[in-house]
Amino acid sequence: MSFLSRLLQPSGGDAMPPATFVAERDRSATVLDVRTPQEYASGHLAGAVNVDVMSADFRQRVEAMGLPGSGPVYLYCRSGQRSGQAAQILRQLGHEGAVNVGGFDALARAGAETA
Repeated sequence: MSFLSRLLQPSGGDAMPPATFVAERDRSATVLDVRTPQEYASGHLAGAVNVDVMSADFRQRVEAMGLPGSGPVYLYCRSGQRSGQAAQILRQLGHEGAVNVGGFDALARAGAETA
């Protein structure tokens, strides 16, 4: 893998390239947008729930959602960095299926439905 490829890959544990997410995602699974509310308001994936990973109550808000312990939970941000951090936190909370699918713009370019 080239240096540039590694830079463009979503980071943080289990990662899935945007094109794979678009083609193979489990449509019944939760999609979390972990950007700020302002970023979310400027455009997001259709059906995504916004929970800012940088907010002080991120863990509490995620726990209150009642996400499944197994099965996928997809996370994205602007570039894949924050969603990688969020995926690690979810796994610490027992959500083994947390998957970082990268950045919003890359997901939109790959054909993900946006709102």
